[in-house]
Amino acid sequence: MTATYSAWRLTLSYLLVAGLWVLFSDSQLIALGLSLEQLERAQTFKGLAFVLLSGGLLHLILHTHQRQYRRNQQALQHSERRLQQALDAAQNGMWDWHMQSGQLYFSPSYAALLGITVDTLETDQQQWMQRLHPNDREAFQRNLQQRMSAADPAPYEVNYRLRHADGSYRWIQFRGRLLLDEQGQAERLIGTASDITQRRRDEDSLRQAAAVFDATQEGVLVTDAEQHIVHCNPAFTRITGYSQTEILGQSPSLLKSGRHDRSFYESLWNALQNRGAWSGEVWNRRKNGEIYPQWQCIRVIHDEQGEISHYVAVFSDISALKRSQRELDYLAHHDPLSNLPNRLLFTERVEHALERARSDQHTGAVLLIDLDHFKHINESLGHNIGDLLLKAVGERLSTQLGKRMTLARLGGDEFGLLDEQCRDVEQAAVMAQRLQNCLTQPFQVADKELFITASIGICLYPEDANDVAQVLRNADAALFKAKSSGRENYAFYSQELTTHAHQRVEMASALRHALDRQELRVHYQPLYDLKSRALIGVEALVRWQHPERGLVPPGEFIPIAEETGLIGAIDAWVLQQSCRQIVAWRKAGLDLQFVAVNASSRLFSRGELDLRVAEVLRDTGLDPACLELEVTESAVMDDPDAALALLQRLRDLGVRLAIDDFGTGYSSLARLKRLPVHKLKLDQSFVSGLPNDQDDIAITRAVIALGHSMGLKVLAEGIEQADQLDLLCQLGCDHGQGYYFGRPQPAAQLQQTLAQHTRPVYE
Repeated sequence: MTATYSAWRLTLSYLLVAGLWVLFSDSQLIALGLSLEQLERAQTFKGLAFVLLSGGLLHLILHTHQRQYRRNQQALQHSERRLQQALDAAQNGMWDWHMQSGQLYFSPSYAALLGITVDTLETDQQQWMQRLHPNDREAFQRNLQQRMSAADPAPYEVNYRLRHADGSYRWIQFRGRLLLDEQGQAERLIGTASDITQRRRDEDSLRQAAAVFDATQEGVLVTDAEQHIVHCNPAFTRITGYSQTEILGQSPSLLKSGRHDRSFYESLWNALQNRGAWSGEVWNRRKNGEIYPQWQCIRVIHDEQGEISHYVAVFSDISALKRSQRELDYLAHHDPLSNLPNRLLFTERVEHALERARSDQHTGAVLLIDLDHFKHINESLGHNIGDLLLKAVGERLSTQLGKRMTLARLGGDEFGLLDEQCRDVEQAAVMAQRLQNCLTQPFQVADKELFITASIGICLYPEDANDVAQVLRNADAALFKAKSSGRENYAFYSQELTTHAHQRVEMASALRHALDRQELRVHYQPLYDLKSRALIGVEALVRWQHPERGLVPPGEFIPIAEETGLIGAIDAWVLQQSCRQIVAWRKAGLDLQFVAVNASSRLFSRGELDLRVAEVLRDTGLDPACLELEVTESAVMDDPDAALALLQRLRDLGVRLAIDDFGTGYSSLARLKRLPVHKLKLDQSFVSGLPNDQDDIAITRAVIALGHSMGLKVLAEGIEQADQLDLLCQLGCDHGQGYYFGRPQPAAQLQQTLAQHTRPVYE
């Protein structure tokens, strides 16, 4: 538009000058009065002059325009260089899209953004669209249509993803403007492009960091280099109670608790200066004055020049963790029932006491206290009553403690006492007696009056032991001695007890091989009908024929078998042998109705006794009615419901069932009457006092009457005297056994004895 205007102006100026020249020059020549010839020559010179004048003028005009054009070109080139330099410095590319032709122009810097050269760039829109991310193509078309329809020349800015030469997509920011032609139609789109991929990543990271900063459960505190608080997160407000407006501009010293001394903070700042970070436990104060523990991490932030710009502290409230640790530590070292120290804490204190004893050259004592017959209370009254009694015992024993004493519950009904100031045996004995005396008064538990006694084992240190394990082992050996002496007693450890313990270990090892080596024997004790005076059966009793010691009494190896778990295998072997023997006797013509076999509590509690019995009956061919299983009262009452189910399965097999040692436990009559048993065996402890002990007479009469009322036979154990037999007959006892009739004998010996008797063995 400007160039056209300039051309018209130049043309009109030339026409005006030429017209004036023609009009005025001719009139001036005429006015000179020249001849025709002179006039012709003057006209010729006038024409030449006009040509020279117009030529000079044209030259001047062209020269001026050329100079201006060169200046403009130089300015344009200079501007293009400056523009390119600016684009290169900003890492931007330039692009130009001719709308009518569809041609695209890209600068080298634009191509560099995509890792390619200008020669490989797209030259039209469709090709360029292939480089655009598929998810951005719809947005591009929509934005382009809006820009074209509006014909808005205002600058615009859009972001798209373009495929890089390495196959990845880069975020490119396009800034441009729509250029219109003279008719107001879209002619060109020009603009710049810049790679904002990293900026997008940084922005995403910042958004994520901000979200984490606000959402984290840890408190965050930011200070400047002068330690003025400049920022904090919501967790800081929640933990400390200070709002952001209250804390900004303040010093972190506002939060100090006063618990840490100067050396603590000096160490903290030394770590920050030397390592740039510090972490550890610190106690601070909330807004309400509460002092609480934190786990805090502080880091130093430096600027581009390496100078400290900020401090960032991240902390968590660990007060709940501290409480949990204390609670866990208490639970780990204390008995939850009695709140006394447990075995772990007791062992640790014994170990520390031994160390002090060695360094200070003094003595101490460890006492193990075991309640006598506590199991009977649990069985008869239930575990709840038992637990209440244990708690009451612990409280009463605690009243006897002096300085440097520790009372602990070691487990079950066993307590331990550590006396670090015990000087000698006499003082330890006095302490043991005092503990036993404090238990003599009855305990009131759940409206019940209960009595309990205790047996105590004592080990002195370092005289008898130098380490914790040996101290406890020796005290336990002494406790066993006290219980073996009749309970409600105390005993000291000695070398004799150690020797005895070693013998028990050796016997346990030998007993494990006794079955394989066929060292066990079955002896049989006759059982009689007291009314007819006839032999009706035998009871199978196990014996151990030791290759060196000879016949070992059952009282020595049966407890060991029960402790080591061998009793089940022994019982199974006795059952097998007894059934084979009764079958052989009946085939030989001996009129024996049954053989009685004891079933240990361990074998009974497994719940598989019926399967074992059925297998033995099948293997031996014995009539089930010829087998009588004796189960102890305590084994039945451990789990009455399970026992009832097992006894019912045994009865369904056809075997006879008897309750052994009746009267020594704490049976529930309501449960007893439901048991599918045939016989009650009166324990020999009640028979031994007959006929003189009135209490034993009363108990015996009651048991016989109880058994008969329930339709059961009653057998009395341990009959050794004729007057005992006479009284039992008077009371109506059905069956009996004991040394009065005969001792347990091997099968061959008993067979000879039976063959010699064609009439009742006794009269």
